[in-house]
Amino acid sequence: MLEPVYELEDVTFYYKKGRYKANDGISLTIYKGEIIGILGPNGAGKTTLIKQMIGHLAPTVGSVKFQRQEVSRNTKDVVKQIAYYSQETFALSFLKTWEAIYFTGRLKGLSKKEAKQQTDNILLRLGMEAYRNKLVSKLSGGQRRLISLGTTLIGQASVIILDEPTNELDPLKRKLVWEIIRELNYKGTTIILVTHNILEAEKVVHRVAVIDNGKLLAIDHVEKLKRRVDQRMRLEIYAHEASFQKIQDRLEGFGKVELVEDAKLTMLIEKHSIRPVIDLIQDEALNISQYSLLPPSLEDVYSMLQEQQRSE
Repeated sequence: MLEPVYELEDVTFYYKKGRYKANDGISLTIYKGEIIGILGPNGAGKTTLIKQMIGHLAPTVGSVKFQRQEVSRNTKDVVKQIAYYSQETFALSFLKTWEAIYFTGRLKGLSKKEAKQQTDNILLRLGMEAYRNKLVSKLSGGQRRLISLGTTLIGQASVIILDEPTNELDPLKRKLVWEIIRELNYKGTTIILVTHNILEAEKVVHRVAVIDNGKLLAIDHVEKLKRRVDQRMRLEIYAHEASFQKIQDRLEGFGKVELVEDAKLTMLIEKHSIRPVIDLIQDEALNISQYSLLPPSLEDVYSMLQEQQRSE
């Protein structure tokens, strides 16, 4: 039986004395041992929701419970059991990198020996061992983000909330962060991942909650959400630039064709249109070098959910 970690019921939050609704009647349950992605554009209400989950804000309406406890009434107990990686400015910039992680561990109750051992392991895992004696304030933006992640990892909390953990990171470091997330979850850690990087998040999350304009648009397992929301297929076409307009004109009646990379076009097509579309793109006059037909991505589903909301 699935064990709830967080239970949110009708969570609504107003800013500016009730003039602005940041969250609008959000209800969801997060279960022990899962990776759940909370996806949405900037300004969707994701971070406001997270701040209520860790007790920094109290809901205007509704309730947020962590392991059956009302967070707003038991904030001190809740924060001892979770680790939170924030987008906000790093507060320990006057310390050396090892000190920032080490002293965070000590504040979490680790012994000197355990805090030192975990600090050394974390610096090594993050590829930051060579910078252990450098002031955090002297690091690059991406390096500071990694040290901030290190302060989140120390103490090995059973629940970790990550708010845009790959911001400012290069592709290799982003890959490293996703690997660490998988490793933590394999060991049983519950991970709540807040991001707008849908393509990368799709590879690690078990379920996804889509939020926009403060509302929960959908929540489900990734594959179920794809099947439930979008029954179309994604067609990817690689061709020479000189053929783009001809391809777009030929496929115009089957859906919107978009240029997504230098030599790559993509479109979503209904399943009953697959055969005639394939017949068209096999025309040698279009000079198509390669094509592939795939299920819709989570990004496609996300876009459709936004379109549905705007049309309501």
